[in-house]
Amino acid sequence: MAKRRRATTARTIERRIKEGRGKGHLENYKPWLTIHDVPSQGIVTRVRGWKSRRLHHYLSEHFELAHHYQMEWALDVFDIREQYPLLPLEKTLFIAKKLGIRHPIDPRTKHPIVMTSDMLLTVRSNGELKSIAHSIKPSEKLNRRVLDKLQIEKYYFKDLDIEWRLITENQINYDLVENVKWLHSAKVLDELAYLNNELICEMEPVLYEWIINKDKPLAKLTLDLDEKMELPMGTSMNAVRYLIANRLWKVDMSQRILPTQKRLEIQANHFQNWRANHEDNRISIPRK
Repeated sequence: MAKRRRATTARTIERRIKEGRGKGHLENYKPWLTIHDVPSQGIVTRVRGWKSRRLHHYLSEHFELAHHYQMEWALDVFDIREQYPLLPLEKTLFIAKKLGIRHPIDPRTKHPIVMTSDMLLTVRSNGELKSIAHSIKPSEKLNRRVLDKLQIEKYYFKDLDIEWRLITENQINYDLVENVKWLHSAKVLDELAYLNNELICEMEPVLYEWIINKDKPLAKLTLDLDEKMELPMGTSMNAVRYLIANRLWKVDMSQRILPTQKRLEIQANHFQNWRANHEDNRISIPRK
């Protein structure tokens, strides 16, 4: 369904600022634009973040959402704030004038719009937290007008001493993206039917032994284990997804995991070592 663009006026900008749009961190952050505010040429979507524990709003699936999955997996990324507003408006107006670039305006009201950056990341670097801005665009869309607007964005963050990067499809590993997408709903046990702490602890040694010793595609092997342990279909696969999502099993995430076609190659098993360090033997993985 096409989204209706809401007209930009001084009043709508003031209202969004009062609503706290663009403010806060992690679960308290409110994006300047949501999927209900603007039309999109791609598939708009919302996804609950691993790091933020809130719904993220993305206006393109193949680029913005794909890069989100990459950043979810990155250990150095602490927070992801999408549709981050470049406020105050007067600042981007000044930069545009200085660069000799037309500032974006609402085509209906002719009022200058509040520009946004696709992502403002909070990352850990040398034991400290810093911000990095990412603008995510398909390379085929980088025409002169788009590049001009990116220049405004770049200078905005330069003035704040914040690193800015342009991300295209060339910086997105789509194998990693598909892997994280496959794992995404398995991060938390509460969201997985039939699984709990005790069952994971019971299943993990058997799962691991079967996977490393049996030359079968992962999907076939986990179905066999479900049958052997008299578990509902899909339980063993969900346990595998949970263990990988929480980095208790290390796999090569840069290569596409194909459960129906290939066996799973586990590079390292951290589950037993992690379990031994917790007296209550319960899985309570700290969120990255």
